[in-house]
Amino acid sequence: MTSAAAYYDAIAPIYSDVYLGIDYYRLLYRKLGEVIDAYIRPGMAVLDVGAGTGFWSVYMRARGARVVSFDISAKSLELCRCDDKVNGDAASLPIRRGSFDAVTALGSVYNHVSSLTEAFASAARALKRGGLFITDVDNAVCLDMLYEYLFHQGLRRLGEALLRGVVVGRWESAHGEIPFTYYSYFYVRSALARAGFRLVEARPIYLLPPLPSRLLQRRLRARWFERFDLLKRFAPFATTVIYVAVKA
Repeated sequence: MTSAAAYYDAIAPIYSDVYLGIDYYRLLYRKLGEVIDAYIRPGMAVLDVGAGTGFWSVYMRARGARVVSFDISAKSLELCRCDDKVNGDAASLPIRRGSFDAVTALGSVYNHVSSLTEAFASAARALKRGGLFITDVDNAVCLDMLYEYLFHQGLRRLGEALLRGVVVGRWESAHGEIPFTYYSYFYVRSALARAGFRLVEARPIYLLPPLPSRLLQRRLRARWFERFDLLKRFAPFATTVIYVAVKA
């Protein structure tokens, strides 16, 4: 069992109560919801990768989509109020080729995988031609990670972020640290292209956080700073970036 599977199995019973009770994550969910509202339409067949306990699966189903919920955590899927559930790894989706109109992977799903191009290619195989791919990825090159490199994860990793665009580090969650891989915007954009996607839109979340996310997660509010997220041209330097792409 991977560390990600063990972590999400352990917190499955309290995931929604804890994370949706923290202002930092409520803002994140609201921004993700805006993207879902803009792109997911009634009747679409959607594969929800990293569905967890089903927040986005239920949300998209309420919008009229036909949703298959996919997650590495069996315990999370047990609690998912979803009709179709599949247990597996986002890095290699056991899904028939060309089955879906859209693949969503929301909540830093791909920060838990070590080969982004292969994982994106797996998502592309599940999509019909012209299908949508929507995911958010935590950024290796941003103000929040500068805090991390300086005070927690080491300046060597800053060099890795700038030179390679990939940093193998850790994530300070509401329930302690777990292994995590951060990817720069330009690395993600390149991985999308290699997997056969055309990037349609990139939206920033927490472009200029006033404090490190380690502190913002502790119920501190920063609503005024949301205004910076309207500066979409600076998405490459946001804490989290939402990517919307189309299978070419």
